[in-house]
Amino acid sequence: MRRRKGAESAAPATPQAPDHLVGLHASDLTKGFRERGLTCHDAVLEKDTWHYVCESSTPLVQYRGEFYAKVPGRVEYIRVLIAQSGAAKVEVAAPLIAFLANQRYEGADPDKARAWVENAIAAPGHTEFGIAKFKVSGDLTRLVFEVKAAGSEW
Repeated sequence: MRRRKGAESAAPATPQAPDHLVGLHASDLTKGFRERGLTCHDAVLEKDTWHYVCESSTPLVQYRGEFYAKVPGRVEYIRVLIAQSGAAKVEVAAPLIAFLANQRYEGADPDKARAWVENAIAAPGHTEFGIAKFKVSGDLTRLVFEVKAAGSEW
């Protein structure tokens, strides 16, 4: 199809979403996980991505925080799992869930993110805050909270 002289293109190019959570560093996550009682293991290189794992458990509760980054300053995907035996309580899951919702990255809105996550514990779902996609699944016996960069392949 020929364009007439002076005709503009139909749609402007949309900038591609970043493949990592801009402004978030691996050390922000490991420090926060440690402050909440998790033990962080050395990162393991899996193909071209570093896999970080922090965990803690008691007979009644298992906490696991893991994330993936090409380099420490390019975190792409974060997953937190809290599994509870017996009478599951929101107070047990809340500190770790709130920590992840409070993370600072480009376009983050920690107050809105935390409020959304608190509601999502009872009504799981997904949403976006800035450049991040949030997803909560499961229930209090096995709650999973995932955050990924909108442009990431995770």
